[in-house]
Amino acid sequence: QTCLIHFIKRHNKMITPRFELSQDDEFLFVSIYAPFTNLENTEIFMDGRDFRFFSKPYYLRLHLPGEVEESEKAAGEYDADSTSFKVKCPKVKQGEHFEGLDMITKLLTPQGNTEVKDKIEELSGGQENNNNQDNLGDQDHHDVGEGDGELEEEEEELDWYFEQVVPESCPDLLTTDSTASYGYGFNSARTGVFKSLLDEYSQILDVIDPDSKTISERKLEQEEKETKDFSEDHYLCDLFEHSEIDSILNFKTSWENVELGEDSRNSRHPALAFNETEQQQMLQLPRKTFKLEERERVPVLCSLLDILYAERYDERMNLGEQCSESGWCIAKLSSTMSASANTKSLKRTVVSSIRRSLIYPLYRSWDLSIQVWKDVILLLKIGKVAVIKSLLKILKCFSETEGYHLFSQLYINDYLVWIQTVPDSHINSLREALQVIIKGVSKSDVKLELDELEHAALLTIQEQQKDNTNIDALTSKMKDVGLDSDDDSSESDDSDDDDESSEESSSSDDSEDDHASESEATTSPTST
Repeated sequence: QTCLIHFIKRHNKMITPRFELSQDDEFLFVSIYAPFTNLENTEIFMDGRDFRFFSKPYYLRLHLPGEVEESEKAAGEYDADSTSFKVKCPKVKQGEHFEGLDMITKLLTPQGNTEVKDKIEELSGGQENNNNQDNLGDQDHHDVGEGDGELEEEEEELDWYFEQVVPESCPDLLTTDSTASYGYGFNSARTGVFKSLLDEYSQILDVIDPDSKTISERKLEQEEKETKDFSEDHYLCDLFEHSEIDSILNFKTSWENVELGEDSRNSRHPALAFNETEQQQMLQLPRKTFKLEERERVPVLCSLLDILYAERYDERMNLGEQCSESGWCIAKLSSTMSASANTKSLKRTVVSSIRRSLIYPLYRSWDLSIQVWKDVILLLKIGKVAVIKSLLKILKCFSETEGYHLFSQLYINDYLVWIQTVPDSHINSLREALQVIIKGVSKSDVKLELDELEHAALLTIQEQQKDNTNIDALTSKMKDVGLDSDDDSSESDDSDDDDESSEESSSSDDSEDDHASESEATTSPTST
Protein backbone atom coordinates (compact mmCIF):
# COMPACT_ATOMS: atom_id res chain seq x y z
CA GLN A 1 0.00 0.00 0.00
CA THR A 2 2.88 2.37 0.82
CA CYS A 3 4.51 1.68 -2.55
CA LEU A 4 1.21 2.33 -4.31
CA ILE A 5 0.74 5.68 -2.57
CA HIS A 6 4.32 6.62 -3.43
CA PHE A 7 3.67 5.66 -7.06
CA ILE A 8 0.58 7.83 -7.25
CA LYS A 9 2.30 10.81 -5.65
CA ARG A 10 5.21 10.59 -8.05
CA HIS A 11 3.03 10.23 -11.12
CA ASN A 12 0.83 13.15 -10.16
CA LYS A 13 3.87 15.28 -11.01
CA MET A 14 4.38 13.71 -14.44
CA ILE A 15 4.17 15.93 -17.50
CA THR A 16 1.42 15.40 -20.05
CA PRO A 17 3.15 15.91 -23.40
CA ARG A 18 1.70 17.63 -26.43
CA PHE A 19 0.36 15.20 -28.99
CA GLU A 20 -1.36 15.00 -32.35
CA LEU A 21 -3.51 12.27 -33.89
CA SER A 22 -4.09 11.42 -37.52
CA GLN A 23 -5.35 8.36 -39.37
CA ASP A 24 -5.78 6.48 -42.58
CA ASP A 25 -7.86 3.41 -43.35
CA GLU A 26 -5.38 1.05 -41.67
CA PHE A 27 -3.55 2.95 -38.92
CA LEU A 28 -3.99 5.54 -36.21
CA PHE A 29 -0.89 7.76 -36.05
CA VAL A 30 0.11 9.28 -32.71
CA SER A 31 2.79 11.99 -32.60
CA ILE A 32 4.04 12.75 -29.06
CA TYR A 33 6.29 15.74 -28.45
CA ALA A 34 8.78 14.71 -25.74
CA PRO A 35 12.08 16.62 -26.00
CA PHE A 36 13.52 15.71 -22.57
CA THR A 37 13.07 11.97 -22.49
CA ASN A 38 15.17 8.89 -21.96
CA LEU A 39 14.75 6.64 -24.97
CA GLU A 40 15.94 3.55 -23.12
CA ASN A 41 13.10 3.79 -20.57
CA THR A 42 10.13 4.26 -22.89
CA GLU A 43 6.99 2.13 -22.72
CA ILE A 44 4.03 2.13 -25.17
CA PHE A 45 0.82 0.18 -24.67
CA MET A 46 -2.19 -0.12 -26.99
CA ASP A 47 -5.23 -2.33 -26.51
CA GLY A 48 -8.77 -1.64 -27.65
CA ARG A 49 -9.64 1.96 -26.89
CA ASP A 50 -6.76 2.36 -24.43
CA PHE A 51 -3.44 3.92 -25.48
CA ARG A 52 -0.66 4.61 -22.97
CA PHE A 53 2.75 6.20 -23.33
CA PHE A 54 5.36 6.51 -20.59
CA SER A 55 8.85 7.98 -20.96
CA LYS A 56 10.07 9.75 -17.88
CA PRO A 57 9.12 12.52 -17.16
CA TYR A 58 6.20 12.22 -19.61
CA TYR A 59 2.99 10.23 -19.24
CA LEU A 60 0.06 10.12 -21.66
CA ARG A 61 -3.09 8.02 -21.60
CA LEU A 62 -5.67 8.38 -24.36
CA HIS A 63 -9.21 7.03 -24.51
CA LEU A 64 -9.71 6.45 -28.21
CA PRO A 65 -13.01 6.67 -30.12
CA GLY A 66 -12.20 3.37 -31.86
CA GLU A 67 -10.31 0.17 -31.16
CA VAL A 68 -6.66 -0.51 -31.96
CA GLU A 69 -4.52 -3.57 -31.41
CA GLU A 70 -0.86 -4.28 -30.75
CA SER A 71 0.15 -6.57 -33.62
CA GLU A 72 3.13 -7.10 -35.89
CA LYS A 73 2.07 -4.05 -37.88
CA ALA A 74 2.45 -1.76 -34.86
CA ALA A 75 5.57 0.40 -34.98
CA GLY A 76 7.19 3.33 -33.28
CA GLU A 77 10.26 5.54 -33.69
CA TYR A 78 11.83 8.65 -32.24
CA ASP A 79 12.35 11.57 -34.62
CA ALA A 80 15.35 13.54 -33.38
CA ASP A 81 14.64 16.48 -35.67
CA SER A 82 11.23 17.16 -34.14
CA THR A 83 12.10 15.53 -30.75
CA SER A 84 8.88 13.52 -31.03
CA PHE A 85 7.76 9.92 -30.91
CA LYS A 86 5.91 8.62 -34.00
CA VAL A 87 3.67 5.64 -33.18
CA LYS A 88 1.59 3.58 -35.66
CA CYS A 89 -1.40 1.83 -34.09
CA PRO A 90 -3.15 -0.77 -36.31
CA LYS A 91 -6.94 -0.45 -36.32
CA VAL A 92 -8.97 -3.50 -35.35
CA LYS A 93 -11.46 -2.72 -38.11
CA GLN A 94 -9.68 -1.51 -41.21
CA GLY A 95 -11.49 1.32 -42.94
CA GLU A 96 -13.15 2.53 -39.74
CA HIS A 97 -13.08 6.28 -39.32
CA PHE A 98 -12.29 7.53 -35.81
CA GLU A 99 -14.33 10.61 -34.94
CA GLY A 100 -13.14 13.48 -32.75
CA LEU A 101 -9.36 13.01 -32.98
CA ASP A 102 -8.94 16.76 -32.48
CA MET A 103 -11.02 16.77 -29.29
CA ILE A 104 -8.05 16.70 -26.92
CA THR A 105 -9.97 17.08 -23.66
CA LYS A 106 -12.33 14.27 -24.56
CA LEU A 107 -9.42 11.97 -25.48
CA LEU A 108 -7.84 12.57 -22.07
CA THR A 109 -11.06 12.02 -20.12
CA PRO A 110 -11.70 8.48 -18.83
CA GLN A 111 -14.78 6.83 -20.30
CA GLY A 112 -17.27 5.36 -17.83
CA ASN A 113 -20.15 6.15 -15.54
CA THR A 114 -20.69 9.78 -14.72
CA GLU A 115 -23.02 9.13 -11.76
CA VAL A 116 -22.10 7.91 -8.30
CA LYS A 117 -23.43 4.42 -7.79
CA ASP A 118 -25.39 3.66 -4.62
CA LYS A 119 -23.50 0.81 -2.99
CA ILE A 120 -26.23 0.31 -0.33
CA GLU A 121 -28.75 -2.33 -1.39
CA GLU A 122 -32.23 -2.09 0.13
CA LEU A 123 -33.62 -5.43 1.25
CA SER A 124 -37.27 -6.29 0.48
CA GLY A 125 -39.39 -7.44 3.38
CA GLY A 126 -39.25 -6.33 6.98
CA GLN A 127 -39.21 -9.83 8.49
CA GLU A 128 -36.27 -10.78 6.33
CA ASN A 129 -34.53 -7.61 7.38
CA ASN A 130 -35.11 -8.44 11.05
CA ASN A 131 -33.79 -11.94 10.59
CA ASN A 132 -30.73 -10.57 8.88
CA GLN A 133 -30.16 -8.13 11.70
CA ASP A 134 -30.40 -10.96 14.24
CA ASN A 135 -27.71 -12.88 12.42
CA LEU A 136 -25.63 -9.84 11.48
CA GLY A 137 -22.61 -10.79 13.53
CA ASP A 138 -22.41 -14.28 12.08
CA GLN A 139 -22.90 -13.00 8.55
CA ASP A 140 -20.16 -10.41 8.92
CA HIS A 141 -17.61 -12.99 9.96
CA HIS A 142 -18.74 -15.33 7.23
CA ASP A 143 -18.62 -12.66 4.50
CA VAL A 144 -15.15 -11.49 5.44
CA GLY A 145 -13.80 -14.99 5.35
CA GLU A 146 -15.31 -15.85 2.00
CA GLY A 147 -14.69 -12.50 0.33
CA ASP A 148 -10.92 -12.33 0.69
CA GLY A 149 -10.32 -13.79 -2.75
CA GLU A 150 -12.78 -11.42 -4.37
CA LEU A 151 -11.17 -8.42 -2.66
CA GLU A 152 -7.74 -9.44 -3.91
CA GLU A 153 -9.11 -9.72 -7.46
CA GLU A 154 -10.65 -6.26 -7.17
CA GLU A 155 -7.34 -4.80 -5.97
CA GLU A 156 -5.50 -6.34 -8.90
CA GLU A 157 -7.99 -4.82 -11.34
CA LEU A 158 -7.86 -1.30 -9.88
CA ASP A 159 -7.19 1.26 -12.59
CA TRP A 160 -5.67 4.45 -11.26
CA TYR A 161 -6.24 7.71 -13.09
CA PHE A 162 -4.87 11.12 -12.45
CA GLU A 163 -5.60 14.43 -14.06
CA GLN A 164 -3.74 15.05 -17.31
CA VAL A 165 -3.25 18.65 -18.34
CA VAL A 166 -1.78 19.43 -21.73
CA PRO A 167 0.52 22.49 -21.57
CA GLU A 168 -0.82 25.41 -23.58
CA SER A 169 2.66 26.16 -24.86
CA CYS A 170 6.11 24.69 -24.58
CA PRO A 171 8.66 27.47 -23.99
CA ASP A 172 11.35 24.95 -23.01
CA LEU A 173 12.97 24.87 -26.41
CA LEU A 174 12.33 28.44 -27.51
CA THR A 175 14.87 31.21 -27.40
CA THR A 176 13.28 34.26 -25.79
CA ASP A 177 14.42 37.71 -24.77
CA SER A 178 14.98 36.42 -21.23
CA THR A 179 17.64 33.90 -22.28
CA ALA A 180 20.29 36.63 -22.19
CA SER A 181 19.78 36.90 -18.42
CA TYR A 182 18.19 33.56 -17.47
CA GLY A 183 19.24 31.15 -20.23
CA TYR A 184 21.19 27.91 -19.96
CA GLY A 185 21.88 24.96 -22.23
CA PHE A 186 23.83 25.21 -25.46
CA ASN A 187 24.40 28.90 -26.23
CA SER A 188 22.13 29.71 -23.24
CA ALA A 189 19.14 29.19 -25.50
CA ARG A 190 16.82 27.40 -23.04
CA THR A 191 14.63 28.66 -20.23
CA GLY A 192 11.84 27.20 -18.14
CA VAL A 193 13.04 23.60 -18.45
CA PHE A 194 13.60 22.65 -14.83
CA LYS A 195 10.50 24.27 -13.37
CA SER A 196 8.29 22.05 -15.52
CA LEU A 197 10.11 18.80 -14.73
CA LEU A 198 9.86 16.47 -11.77
CA ASP A 199 11.28 17.59 -8.44
CA GLU A 200 13.92 14.85 -8.55
CA TYR A 201 15.70 16.62 -11.42
CA SER A 202 16.54 19.46 -9.07
CA GLN A 203 18.72 17.03 -7.12
CA ILE A 204 21.28 16.92 -9.93
CA LEU A 205 21.74 20.69 -9.75
CA ASP A 206 23.78 22.78 -7.34
CA VAL A 207 21.51 25.79 -7.83
CA ILE A 208 17.97 25.80 -6.48
CA ASP A 209 15.32 26.75 -9.04
CA PRO A 210 17.69 28.08 -11.73
CA ASP A 211 14.78 29.31 -13.86
CA SER A 212 14.00 32.03 -11.32
CA LYS A 213 17.59 33.29 -11.04
CA THR A 214 19.72 35.31 -13.41
CA ILE A 215 23.07 34.02 -14.61
CA SER A 216 24.93 36.24 -12.14
CA GLU A 217 22.69 35.11 -9.25
CA ARG A 218 23.31 31.48 -10.12
CA LYS A 219 27.05 32.11 -10.21
CA LEU A 220 26.98 33.69 -6.76
CA GLU A 221 24.96 30.80 -5.31
CA GLN A 222 27.33 28.31 -6.96
CA GLU A 223 30.42 29.87 -5.39
CA GLU A 224 28.79 30.10 -1.96
CA LYS A 225 27.94 26.42 -2.06
CA GLU A 226 31.44 25.49 -3.23
CA THR A 227 33.04 27.42 -0.36
CA LYS A 228 30.73 25.67 2.09
CA ASP A 229 31.43 22.23 0.60
CA PHE A 230 35.23 22.59 0.56
CA SER A 231 36.91 20.19 3.01
CA GLU A 232 40.27 21.32 4.34
CA ASP A 233 40.97 17.93 5.90
CA HIS A 234 40.32 16.08 2.64
CA TYR A 235 42.56 18.42 0.69
CA LEU A 236 45.41 18.19 3.20
CA CYS A 237 45.08 14.41 3.40
CA ASP A 238 45.56 14.11 -0.38
CA LEU A 239 48.38 16.64 -0.20
CA PHE A 240 50.52 14.66 2.26
CA GLU A 241 49.34 11.12 1.49
CA HIS A 242 49.64 11.10 -2.26
CA SER A 243 50.72 7.60 -3.26
CA GLU A 244 47.44 6.90 -5.13
CA ILE A 245 47.45 10.35 -6.72
CA ASP A 246 51.00 9.76 -7.96
CA SER A 247 49.85 6.66 -9.84
CA ILE A 248 47.00 8.70 -11.38
CA LEU A 249 49.43 11.41 -12.45
CA ASN A 250 51.70 8.80 -14.06
CA PHE A 251 48.81 7.24 -16.00
CA LYS A 252 48.98 7.57 -19.78
CA THR A 253 45.64 8.47 -21.34
CA SER A 254 44.50 6.96 -24.62
CA TRP A 255 45.39 10.11 -26.55
CA GLU A 256 48.93 10.23 -25.15
CA ASN A 257 49.62 6.98 -26.98
CA VAL A 258 48.66 8.59 -30.29
CA GLU A 259 51.72 9.71 -32.15
CA LEU A 260 51.17 13.23 -33.42
CA GLY A 261 52.62 13.66 -36.87
CA GLU A 262 51.65 14.76 -40.31
CA ASP A 263 48.92 12.12 -40.45
CA SER A 264 47.37 12.81 -37.05
CA ARG A 265 44.58 15.02 -38.41
CA ASN A 266 43.53 13.12 -41.50
CA SER A 267 41.96 10.12 -39.75
CA ARG A 268 44.68 7.69 -40.78
CA HIS A 269 45.56 6.85 -37.21
CA PRO A 270 43.39 3.96 -35.91
CA ALA A 271 42.48 5.89 -32.75
CA LEU A 272 40.86 8.61 -34.86
CA ALA A 273 38.42 6.26 -36.57
CA PHE A 274 34.85 6.10 -35.27
CA ASN A 275 33.74 2.64 -34.22
CA GLU A 276 30.31 1.19 -34.93
CA THR A 277 28.80 2.38 -31.65
CA GLU A 278 30.05 5.93 -32.17
CA GLN A 279 28.74 5.98 -35.72
CA GLN A 280 25.32 4.88 -34.48
CA GLN A 281 25.35 7.62 -31.85
CA MET A 282 26.13 10.24 -34.45
CA LEU A 283 23.37 8.99 -36.75
CA GLN A 284 20.85 9.61 -33.97
CA LEU A 285 21.85 13.26 -33.54
CA PRO A 286 19.32 15.90 -34.64
CA ARG A 287 19.70 17.31 -38.14
CA LYS A 288 20.10 21.02 -37.59
CA THR A 289 22.62 23.81 -37.93
CA PHE A 290 23.79 26.57 -35.61
CA LYS A 291 24.77 30.04 -36.71
CA LEU A 292 26.44 31.80 -33.79
CA GLU A 293 27.18 35.48 -33.68
CA GLU A 294 30.67 36.65 -32.88
CA ARG A 295 29.79 37.57 -29.30
CA GLU A 296 28.29 34.12 -28.72
CA ARG A 297 31.30 32.05 -29.76
CA VAL A 298 33.50 32.71 -26.72
CA PRO A 299 30.89 31.66 -24.10
CA VAL A 300 30.05 28.55 -26.15
CA LEU A 301 33.73 27.58 -26.41
CA CYS A 302 34.30 28.26 -22.71
CA SER A 303 31.40 25.95 -21.80
CA LEU A 304 32.83 23.32 -24.15
CA LEU A 305 36.17 23.46 -22.31
CA ASP A 306 34.38 23.16 -18.98
CA ILE A 307 32.62 20.00 -20.17
CA LEU A 308 35.76 18.49 -21.74
CA TYR A 309 37.70 19.10 -18.53
CA ALA A 310 35.16 17.08 -16.56
CA GLU A 311 35.39 14.17 -19.03
CA ARG A 312 39.21 14.23 -19.03
CA TYR A 313 39.28 14.27 -15.24
CA ASP A 314 37.00 11.24 -15.03
CA GLU A 315 39.14 9.26 -17.48
CA ARG A 316 42.40 10.00 -15.67
CA MET A 317 40.95 9.41 -12.20
CA ASN A 318 39.54 6.02 -13.25
CA LEU A 319 42.70 5.12 -15.21
CA GLY A 320 40.91 5.05 -18.54
CA GLU A 321 37.85 3.07 -17.41
CA GLN A 322 34.33 4.35 -16.92
CA CYS A 323 32.55 3.47 -13.69
CA SER A 324 29.06 3.78 -12.27
CA GLU A 325 29.92 7.22 -10.88
CA SER A 326 31.28 8.62 -14.15
CA GLY A 327 28.04 10.35 -15.11
CA TRP A 328 27.78 12.00 -11.69
CA CYS A 329 31.47 13.01 -11.71
CA ILE A 330 31.33 14.62 -15.16
CA ALA A 331 28.16 16.58 -14.42
CA LYS A 332 29.35 17.61 -10.95
CA LEU A 333 32.71 18.94 -12.10
CA SER A 334 31.13 20.97 -14.89
CA SER A 335 29.56 24.13 -13.53
CA THR A 336 28.04 24.62 -16.97
CA MET A 337 25.76 21.65 -16.34
CA SER A 338 25.43 21.32 -12.57
CA ALA A 339 25.07 25.04 -11.86
CA SER A 340 23.60 26.24 -15.19
CA ALA A 341 26.60 28.55 -15.45
CA ASN A 342 27.58 30.67 -18.44
CA THR A 343 31.12 32.04 -18.42
CA LYS A 344 32.47 34.53 -20.93
CA SER A 345 36.07 34.48 -19.67
CA LEU A 346 38.58 31.75 -20.48
CA LYS A 347 40.50 32.22 -17.23
CA ARG A 348 37.31 32.09 -15.15
CA THR A 349 36.46 28.82 -16.87
CA VAL A 350 39.87 27.36 -16.02
CA VAL A 351 39.70 28.55 -12.42
CA SER A 352 36.14 27.31 -11.93
CA SER A 353 37.01 23.80 -13.16
CA ILE A 354 40.09 23.61 -10.93
CA ARG A 355 38.11 24.89 -7.96
CA ARG A 356 35.38 22.25 -8.34
CA SER A 357 37.98 19.49 -8.84
CA LEU A 358 39.39 20.40 -5.41
CA ILE A 359 35.97 20.21 -3.72
CA TYR A 360 33.85 17.34 -5.07
CA PRO A 361 35.68 14.29 -6.52
CA LEU A 362 37.44 11.54 -4.61
CA TYR A 363 40.98 12.77 -5.31
CA ARG A 364 41.67 16.46 -4.70
CA SER A 365 45.10 17.59 -5.76
CA TRP A 366 46.37 20.79 -7.32
CA ASP A 367 48.89 18.90 -9.47
CA LEU A 368 46.15 16.58 -10.68
CA SER A 369 43.89 19.50 -11.55
CA ILE A 370 46.61 21.15 -13.63
CA GLN A 371 47.47 17.85 -15.33
CA VAL A 372 43.86 17.44 -16.45
CA TRP A 373 43.97 20.81 -18.19
CA LYS A 374 47.08 19.59 -20.01
CA ASP A 375 45.03 16.58 -21.09
CA VAL A 376 42.43 18.97 -22.52
CA ILE A 377 45.16 20.83 -24.40
CA LEU A 378 46.32 17.53 -25.91
CA LEU A 379 42.74 16.76 -26.90
CA LEU A 380 42.48 20.06 -28.77
CA LYS A 381 45.86 19.48 -30.36
CA ILE A 382 44.71 16.18 -31.86
CA GLY A 383 41.66 17.89 -33.33
CA LYS A 384 37.89 17.81 -33.63
CA VAL A 385 37.71 14.02 -33.88
CA ALA A 386 39.15 13.67 -30.37
CA VAL A 387 36.71 16.29 -29.07
CA ILE A 388 33.77 14.48 -30.68
CA LYS A 389 34.87 11.15 -29.20
CA SER A 390 35.01 12.68 -25.73
CA LEU A 391 31.52 14.14 -26.13
CA LEU A 392 30.23 10.76 -27.30
CA LYS A 393 31.66 9.19 -24.13
CA ILE A 394 29.73 11.72 -22.08
CA LEU A 395 26.59 10.96 -24.08
CA LYS A 396 26.96 7.28 -23.22
CA CYS A 397 27.60 7.97 -19.53
CA PHE A 398 24.52 10.17 -19.21
CA SER A 399 22.30 7.63 -20.95
CA GLU A 400 23.36 5.06 -18.34
CA THR A 401 22.85 7.38 -15.34
CA GLU A 402 19.29 7.91 -14.12
CA GLY A 403 18.06 11.42 -14.88
CA TYR A 404 21.27 12.69 -16.47
CA HIS A 405 20.01 12.28 -20.04
CA LEU A 406 18.56 15.75 -19.47
CA PHE A 407 22.09 17.19 -19.76
CA SER A 408 22.48 15.42 -23.09
CA GLN A 409 19.32 17.14 -24.31
CA LEU A 410 20.44 20.55 -23.05
CA TYR A 411 24.12 20.46 -23.99
CA ILE A 412 25.83 17.38 -25.41
CA ASN A 413 23.65 16.70 -28.47
CA ASP A 414 23.90 20.30 -29.66
CA TYR A 415 27.64 20.45 -29.02
CA LEU A 416 28.14 17.27 -31.05
CA VAL A 417 26.27 18.82 -33.96
CA TRP A 418 27.93 22.22 -33.71
CA ILE A 419 31.55 21.13 -33.20
CA GLN A 420 31.56 19.35 -36.56
CA THR A 421 31.17 22.73 -38.29
CA VAL A 422 33.82 24.61 -36.28
CA PRO A 423 36.94 25.50 -38.32
CA ASP A 424 40.21 23.92 -37.22
CA SER A 425 41.69 27.38 -36.89
CA HIS A 426 39.28 28.14 -34.04
CA ILE A 427 40.29 24.95 -32.22
CA ASN A 428 43.99 25.82 -32.60
CA SER A 429 43.40 29.36 -31.38
CA LEU A 430 41.52 28.05 -28.36
CA ARG A 431 44.33 25.62 -27.53
CA GLU A 432 47.02 28.32 -27.73
CA ALA A 433 45.05 30.67 -25.50
CA LEU A 434 44.44 27.87 -23.02
CA GLN A 435 48.16 27.09 -22.81
CA VAL A 436 48.92 30.68 -21.87
CA ILE A 437 46.21 30.74 -19.19
CA ILE A 438 47.39 27.48 -17.59
CA LYS A 439 50.94 28.80 -17.18
CA GLY A 440 49.70 31.85 -15.29
CA VAL A 441 47.07 30.31 -12.99
CA SER A 442 47.93 30.10 -9.29
CA LYS A 443 46.42 28.66 -6.13
CA SER A 444 45.28 32.07 -4.99
CA ASP A 445 42.98 32.30 -8.03
CA VAL A 446 40.62 29.60 -6.76
CA LYS A 447 39.93 31.60 -3.56
CA LEU A 448 40.11 28.65 -1.19
CA GLU A 449 43.12 29.99 0.77
CA LEU A 450 45.21 27.00 -0.28
CA ASP A 451 48.56 28.71 0.32
CA GLU A 452 47.59 29.74 3.85
CA LEU A 453 46.16 26.30 4.53
CA GLU A 454 49.29 24.49 3.34
CA HIS A 455 51.55 26.90 5.26
CA ALA A 456 49.61 26.33 8.47
CA ALA A 457 49.77 22.58 7.94
CA LEU A 458 53.55 22.68 7.41
CA LEU A 459 54.02 24.75 10.58
CA THR A 460 51.94 22.22 12.49
CA ILE A 461 54.01 19.35 11.14
CA GLN A 462 57.25 21.16 12.00
CA GLU A 463 56.03 21.81 15.53
CA GLN A 464 55.09 18.15 15.89
CA GLN A 465 58.49 17.10 14.59
CA LYS A 466 60.18 19.54 16.98
CA ASP A 467 58.13 18.25 19.88
CA ASN A 468 58.98 14.69 18.92
CA THR A 469 62.67 15.63 18.78
CA ASN A 470 62.49 17.24 22.24
CA ILE A 471 60.70 14.22 23.61
CA ASP A 472 63.35 11.90 22.19
CA ALA A 473 66.13 14.04 23.65
CA LEU A 474 64.42 14.18 27.02
CA THR A 475 63.89 10.43 26.99
CA SER A 476 67.56 9.90 26.20
CA LYS A 477 68.59 12.19 29.04
CA MET A 478 66.31 10.40 31.44
CA LYS A 479 67.93 7.12 30.48
CA ASP A 480 71.39 8.62 31.08
CA VAL A 481 70.30 10.08 34.40
CA GLY A 482 68.93 6.70 35.39
CA LEU A 483 72.30 5.03 34.76
CA ASP A 484 74.22 7.74 36.69
CA SER A 485 71.90 7.46 39.65
CA ASP A 486 72.50 3.71 39.76
CA ASP A 487 76.30 4.27 39.93
CA ASP A 488 75.96 6.88 42.66
CA SER A 489 73.77 4.61 44.71
CA SER A 490 76.31 1.79 44.51
CA GLU A 491 79.15 4.12 45.53
CA SER A 492 77.13 5.45 48.40
CA ASP A 493 76.41 1.90 49.50
CA ASP A 494 80.16 1.17 49.53
CA SER A 495 80.93 4.30 51.48
CA ASP A 496 78.21 3.42 53.98
CA ASP A 497 79.75 0.01 54.44
CA ASP A 498 83.19 1.56 54.99
CA ASP A 499 81.77 3.99 57.48
CA GLU A 500 80.05 1.21 59.36
CA SER A 501 83.30 -0.81 59.39
CA SER A 502 85.32 2.13 60.64
CA GLU A 503 82.75 2.85 63.30
CA GLU A 504 82.82 -0.77 64.43
CA SER A 505 86.62 -0.80 64.54
CA SER A 506 86.75 2.47 66.40
CA SER A 507 84.15 1.28 68.83
CA SER A 508 86.13 -1.90 69.41
CA ASP A 509 89.29 0.13 69.98
CA ASP A 510 87.48 2.32 72.45
CA SER A 511 86.20 -0.71 74.29
CA GLU A 512 89.72 -2.12 74.47
CA ASP A 513 91.05 1.15 75.84
CA ASP A 514 88.32 1.24 78.45
CA HIS A 515 89.07 -2.31 79.42
CA ALA A 516 92.76 -1.48 79.80
CA SER A 517 91.95 1.51 81.95
CA GLU A 518 89.78 -0.56 84.21
CA SER A 519 92.60 -3.10 84.60
CA GLU A 520 95.00 -0.41 85.57
CA ALA A 521 92.54 0.97 88.07
CA THR A 522 92.15 -2.43 89.67
CA THR A 523 95.83 -3.21 90.01
CA SER A 524 96.84 0.16 91.17
CA PRO A 525 95.82 -0.12 94.90
CA THR A 526 97.43 -3.52 95.19
CA SER A 527 100.65 -2.22 93.94
CA THR A 528 100.32 0.68 96.30
